[in-house]
Amino acid sequence: MKRRDYIKVSTALGLGGLMGPGIPALAGNAAAGKEGFDLHPFIKAHPEAVFINLTTAGSEHDTGAIHDAAHKLAGEILVKNSDGSGYPGTARITCKPNWTCNRNSRSRALGYLGTTTDLHFIEGFMQGVQTRTSAQSYIRECACPFQWEANGYTGMTERNNIDLRDLSTKDFWELGEDDIIFRKVDGVVFKEVGFMAPMTLPDTFLINIAKFKAHQMGLSGAVKNLQGITGKSFHSFCAGHIDVFKTLDKRYHRFFQPDYLTRVRELHEKHMKEGIPRWDSLMDRPPQGGGFFMEQWIQRMLDSYSITPTGINMVEGIYGLDGDGFGSGPHDRLGKNFMSNHVVFGLDAIRVDIINHWLAGHEPGNFGLFHIAIERGLSDILDPFDIPVYLWEDGVAKKTDLNSIKRTPLLTTYLRKNSHGDNEERYHMVNEPFDYSAWKSSGRIVPKEVPSIQALGTDAGNNVVMEVSVPEKGDVYVDILNRHGEVIWRLEADELEPGKHQVVWDGFMQPGLYYMYVKGMDWDAENEMVIYT
Repeated sequence: MKRRDYIKVSTALGLGGLMGPGIPALAGNAAAGKEGFDLHPFIKAHPEAVFINLTTAGSEHDTGAIHDAAHKLAGEILVKNSDGSGYPGTARITCKPNWTCNRNSRSRALGYLGTTTDLHFIEGFMQGVQTRTSAQSYIRECACPFQWEANGYTGMTERNNIDLRDLSTKDFWELGEDDIIFRKVDGVVFKEVGFMAPMTLPDTFLINIAKFKAHQMGLSGAVKNLQGITGKSFHSFCAGHIDVFKTLDKRYHRFFQPDYLTRVRELHEKHMKEGIPRWDSLMDRPPQGGGFFMEQWIQRMLDSYSITPTGINMVEGIYGLDGDGFGSGPHDRLGKNFMSNHVVFGLDAIRVDIINHWLAGHEPGNFGLFHIAIERGLSDILDPFDIPVYLWEDGVAKKTDLNSIKRTPLLTTYLRKNSHGDNEERYHMVNEPFDYSAWKSSGRIVPKEVPSIQALGTDAGNNVVMEVSVPEKGDVYVDILNRHGEVIWRLEADELEPGKHQVVWDGFMQPGLYYMYVKGMDWDAENEMVIYT
């Protein structure tokens, strides 16, 4: 028996949504005329995938191109709907950019732009979001609120009706009762985490926009960026060897595991024996640096990440900064911006970060974050070539070979090799080969694709979005047949890579029963869909 995909297409309102097994349609919302929003159906259907949008900005000062690229991308990632399958119009849109505190005026003048998510990108993206929903937007960030006005953040949020509040410079007992949201977690470091409201509240869609830049963590990616949605003293994840029970007010002590330093020490020893690369690095600048420092940072970060729901995770990489992430670097003691012209995004922040590290010229298998995330059940992948990667262009995802994407090497300050007689430069690459085959021999194998075709929903242009699963590389064609068995639309695709691919049927004319058919050299698959108005 064939499974039928039921797609609702409203030509009058230009809205679309998926109705099918496991995805109930909330007719009440549609009947009441309540317009909501959702992720593009192909993105929503593929949490395992990472998408790369290539941009064309001429320099980091090409503000118009940066703004427009972000605005266009937001309008493609989100779609309107009224069938109740996504987020209601009353949902809160929350955004976490990557802002930071700059250390010196020289770096502010020459390297400042690369230390933060580009302001024009944030504004363009949030304006694009506002074309898809009238929901209230919020930005929350813990980094240096006293710099917000001078950096243009205050003005940007005011002219776009975005709620921006400083909830990180005061202790939680000095704020309003509802300003900090406490979430329990049985973590390595945390027992409970305090988030700046409305972060982590129900009916929130969190847009996490990190910056493509080198950092002491390696790359300042999507997972690390989320530490900045927590309140004062909660967000000091990089505390290193500092004992919070000796440094923080006693009112914070109940939020931490009483034996967290012992736990971290034992895990650090365990991971050194297991051979996590660079985990035997020594502390260069007390109380920061070294393997123990990184173990504590990652465990604390993953405690918080494990209880943080996100809507979309992104890394703005229109230009990338090397160095330490704060403007210092190897170029006459300053960091340098490089035009990389890409935006990486996906549902899974860890997979986004694996690709992000690879694009910066590093080998993801050398970073403890990805090993420990697997150990804690927060990830199941390490090799970047096991992650389905798609080029995103004009709202269409095309499966691509990761080797076809330009890499932009960024020197970093991550865990310097300084033991066993090594004396690595402060700014270096972490690109030594990693044996993924040996790692996979433990049983973490990516399953082979099975041929299939299915309808997912409709995009912002009201075109029908389908997914085809290709088991092996080769020439593929996709047919749409009407109820009489006549071919009314065909797509031919040469040399398609194995994996899942987005197909857009832009020839839809009228409701009815249709047959979908996909065929390769030695395989085929079919399905049915019913489109109705």
